[in-house]
Amino acid sequence: MDDKTEPAPLPVNMLWVGGSLSLIEQLSAQSFLDAGHKVVLHTYEGVGNVPENVELADANLVMDYSLVQRLRERKSGSYALASDYFRYALQLQNAGLWADMDIICLKAVPKRKQTIMGWQRMDSIASGLLYLDHKLPITSELLGLFKEGYIPPWVPRKHARKMRLKQWLPNRRICPAIMPWGTYGPEALTALAYKHGIAQQAEPISVFYPLEFSRATDIFDPNISLDSFVRENSLTIHLWNEALRRAELKDTRPHRNSPLGKLATRFGL
Repeated sequence: MDDKTEPAPLPVNMLWVGGSLSLIEQLSAQSFLDAGHKVVLHTYEGVGNVPENVELADANLVMDYSLVQRLRERKSGSYALASDYFRYALQLQNAGLWADMDIICLKAVPKRKQTIMGWQRMDSIASGLLYLDHKLPITSELLGLFKEGYIPPWVPRKHARKMRLKQWLPNRRICPAIMPWGTYGPEALTALAYKHGIAQQAEPISVFYPLEFSRATDIFDPNISLDSFVRENSLTIHLWNEALRRAELKDTRPHRNSPLGKLATRFGL
């Protein structure tokens, strides 16, 4: 008799900075729990609406809060850049899988030897769901990008030239916080995955990112079904929090017959 059993799925790490979790964040954590993943929520302060059985962890053990503040994006005040740093630091610590809190898990994400990542477009590997073996050169290189005076080579030339010309002005020194959106996320991961010869390990779009950015608001439409974008091989769905926020839907209770409403019912929320 073959006594081999499937290895336990990797623990899933998430980060939340301030405030209570909305429905989407609760769904994200609960969906991974229901799929059999241990879920660790890293936070710098108390957080409300955390699903039962989610393990809370002190985020300062991964990234000091002072660095979070230094990495807040200058124009928007967004924590996205700090989140990029945090997920790469976790990979270097061999902490397991990273998931953004707008990723919904449909099926357990199987453990891989070296990487877990997926294409979100034909030209872009997303970093919303990520595992990188801590011994891979790409893992330390990603974390090493966050330094003063450095402009990653994938930043558009025109933008890079402007930054170099303005760096002598007050508060315009070259630093991660003034780089274009996505510089340290998908753009960095895609560029370095090609550099290190692991881009082919990324899963097809349908596996982790079956819902296109342009269709983000479809999850609130009661006339659209999950089956219109979820495929047989889909393991997760990315709900595109930023797009929902711009559409003023982020904190709206969904219609029960909408894809998001049905997901809420499925996961008991």
